[in-house]
Amino acid sequence: MLFFLVTILSLQAFVAHGQVENVFSYLQHNGNFTTLVKLLKESGLAGTLATSATPLTIFAPTDAAFAKLPQSVLDQLSTDPQALADTLKFHVTNGIIISPMIQDGTEFTSLSGKNLTAHRYANQKYVIQGVNIESGDKIVLNGVIHTIDSVLMPSDVSISEYLGTHETNFADLYAALVLEGFENALEFGTYTLFAPRDDAFAQILANLPTIAADDTYFKKVLMYHVVPGVWFSAGLTDGMSLPTLAGTNLTISVQGSGVYVKTAQVIEADVPLSNGCLHVIDDVLSPPK
Repeated sequence: MLFFLVTILSLQAFVAHGQVENVFSYLQHNGNFTTLVKLLKESGLAGTLATSATPLTIFAPTDAAFAKLPQSVLDQLSTDPQALADTLKFHVTNGIIISPMIQDGTEFTSLSGKNLTAHRYANQKYVIQGVNIESGDKIVLNGVIHTIDSVLMPSDVSISEYLGTHETNFADLYAALVLEGFENALEFGTYTLFAPRDDAFAQILANLPTIAADDTYFKKVLMYHVVPGVWFSAGLTDGMSLPTLAGTNLTISVQGSGVYVKTAQVIEADVPLSNGCLHVIDDVLSPPK
C-alpha cells in the first residue's frame, strides 16, 4: 500500500508541474529508444502507450539492447506482425511497478499474458527475466519506464529441455544427466546450472571412464554443477559461496570482466529458463571426494 501511495503522489506531482509526457512520447523524445519506437509504431502498440487511461509499466530496451540481437531475429520481428506484437507486449504490464516492488522471485503479468519474473540480490542489483535494469522509476503521465540492457524473451523451456535441444554443445552433459536419472530433477525444480560444454568434457576424456566407474562420485560431480535458486550474473559477487546439490559449496570469483566458478570461467552467462537459469562454463567442476 505504501508503494502505491508513493507512486500516486509522484504521478500527481508530475501532473501538477505541467509535465505531459506519456510513456510513448517519453520514449520518442529520449533518443536512446529509436529502434523500440520504430517497432512500437509498426506493431500498433504506440497508441496504447500514448493514450492508455490505465497506468502502464514498460521495461524498455535501448538501441544498444536491440543491437545485441542477431539481424535474423530483427528481420523476423519486422516480417511477422504477431511475433512483433507478442514480443513488445512482453515488455509491458498493466499498473505501476516501481523499483521497491521488484523483489526476488516477484512475478508480473505482461500484456502478452506471459509472466515476467524479477530477482533482487543482496548487492541490491535487480533483473527482469535475467536482464539488467540499468535505470528505473522514470514516472510519466500514464506510467513508469525502466531502462533495460537487453531485449526480453519468454522462457518457455526448462533447464532439462534446453540441454536436450542444444545437443551441439551439451550432448555429453545431457547424456550424463539422463544416465544418472537427473534430467527430471532439472525439469521441475528451481535451479542455476553451471553447464560445461562438450569441449569441456573432451578435456577430461582420459579420466572420464575412471570417474564414471565410481557411480556415487559421478553423481556427485553432476550435482556439484547445480545450485538451488536463481542466480543470474547480476547477483554473483567476488568471494561468494553457493551451496550445491552435492552438499559442497562453490566459490565464485570475479576477476576484471570475467566470472569464475572455482577455476572454470563463465563463457556465456544468463540464459533464462522456465525453472531457473544456465551459465556455460569451460571446464568440468570436480567436488572433493
